[in-house]
Amino acid sequence: MGYTAEDLLNEREKRVILQQNIMLVHKKPLVFIRVNYPGLNKTNPLTEKILKAIDKCVSDVFGNKIRLKIYRITSEGPNITMVIDMEAMEIKKLTIEIEDKNSLGRCVDIDVYNPNTFMSISRTSLGYAPRKCYICNDIAQNCIRNKKHTISSVIEYINKSYKEVKEI
Repeated sequence: MGYTAEDLLNEREKRVILQQNIMLVHKKPLVFIRVNYPGLNKTNPLTEKILKAIDKCVSDVFGNKIRLKIYRITSEGPNITMVIDMEAMEIKKLTIEIEDKNSLGRCVDIDVYNPNTFMSISRTSLGYAPRKCYICNDIAQNCIRNKKHTISSVIEYINKSYKEVKEI
């Protein structure tokens, strides 16, 4: 199914409302995981496999602290929402380790939301450097904003990363 940029924006708005409602009910930090996949076709066998691999890793790290897990496929691609019974800053530190040290960690965003403010906790607020680009190691946000790399080169990197993990 083909999505539009408007579909992505509408889905993001719906997701934010869902996340806020979940945090209101559970009063615990919320974790949202999605694959950093460019373009409008974010749901495909590769993104589903990457999300499944990262889900296993996150589930191994947080284990019985996970109080809720919702797997969804939307115009934003496959994604997972979790409620974790730990302090939000500690969750963020652990998810940064996953993003930085797991072979597929660079291919995903793992956002952690504070249940008191509904705001996501940034890497930089904890003293970590901003995320680096897959391709050139510049700050990822600069490359995204300036469309520094082609969609095909980013997809090629993601494919290569997954294949390397499969071979291990």
